[in-house]
Order: sequence, then C-alpha cells, then structure tokens
Amino acid sequence: MADPADRIVVSFRSPEVDADGADGWWVADSAWIVEKMAERSYRRYLRWAHAGPVAAGEEWEEFVNCGCASPEDVVLRVEAVEGGGAMGAETHIEVVPRKAVVDDEVPGTSA
Repeated sequence: MADPADRIVVSFRSPEVDADGADGWWVADSAWIVEKMAERSYRRYLRWAHAGPVAAGEEWEEFVNCGCASPEDVVLRVEAVEGGGAMGAETHIEVVPRKAVVDDEVPGTSA
C-alpha cells in the first residue's frame, strides 16, 4: 500500500439523522455500538473494506453486528486522515460518535 495513513478518525451516526443536525443522536450513540465498533475484528474489516486512498469527508454506509441477529445500520464519516493518504493494514482507526465531532470534542477534527 503506497502512502498508508498512521491514523484515521471515523465518526458514526444513525442513517436517519442529519450529519450536522442536533436531533436523534442517541439512536446511534449507545454504548453497545461503541463497544462493537471498538472490537479488533470490526476495525480489521474496515481496513479491508476501505483499503486504498481515503479522504476526510468520505461517508460509508455500514452496519454493526450487535449480536443475536440484531444489526444496527450506521453511516461512517472520515473526519481526519493523518500521516498518509490511504487506509493500510497498520492504520490505526479511531471511531467516535458524530455528535462528539459536531460538539468539537475530538481533537484534530472539525465539523
């Protein structure tokens, strides 16, 4: 992979809410979604599914498997790309709620 990024910050939100709005955030902001997206296997999947060039502002429609056949649809948005321009096998992926980005609570990102 040419020019792999060191770190990519990806936010998530429910597909039913506006990316820059203030309503409905908690639908996609529950603790179990954060927990499942933090799993190594989920981040490995993201590295595989989105390998290659990546830029801030890109959005990906995905889902999170929360067990017992209960997937939750989410929209992932690339908020920041550091140290290169591509998703690589060693790229660290930080997943944060979109609300935290809009509220300016995530260093290195801005809504």
